Amino acid sequence: MVIFLCFLNITHAQNSFSGELVYRIIKVDSIHNPILSSQDQEQKLIVYAKDSLLKIVNFNSVLGTQESLIHIPLKKTIVLLKFDEQGYAIQMNNDLQKYDESDYQFEKKCGLSLKIGGLKSKKMIMSHPDLKHDLICFYSKKIDSKYSHCFEQVPGLPTLFFLALEDGLYRYELESHKEYDTPIALFMIPEGYKVMSFEEFIESDTH
Repeated sequence: MVIFLCFLNITHAQNSFSGELVYRIIKVDSIHNPILSSQDQEQKLIVYAKDSLLKIVNFNSVLGTQESLIHIPLKKTIVLLKFDEQGYAIQMNNDLQKYDESDYQFEKKCGLSLKIGGLKSKKMIMSHPDLKHDLICFYSKKIDSKYSHCFEQVPGLPTLFFLALEDGLYRYELESHKEYDTPIALFMIPEGYKVMSFEEFIESDTH
């Protein structure tokens, strides 16, 4: 096993979090996606955290799973893929994202708190240039926003939020959170995986 980013030195910051976060994902608009024609598909976002490390698991009951490893302070991402039983660890460019975080604006709002995914959550309003109306979202101050893998400018972990993607608007709601000492093996590149840059992967004939 090769440790993800071998120069890693894990530090225990005061606001560090170790454990897992599970979000349920629902497409909330009517834009048709021919690749995902089934309306009964289940989608989850599972975030495993260990101080400055993240493992992101995107699960789709139709398309399967995609995993990535993230070093938060260094903003380094490695996507794990498998083709014909061979695994690949692809080092992604920082500017290759499925959304532009700067397009999202959040404003804290007063109101009653809700319990979402076991966390006391406060209201905020989200705006985006592609949306006609602002949307109500929620966040929890108990966990730092950096563990959401989405919005670091929010004053706490987003527990209910939306992403405006190319194929429509998606709603993310925290289903559960668990705090525990996550094993370091979760954040390692699996043995036998070929490490390559994104450019090398695009130019290869592996996909």
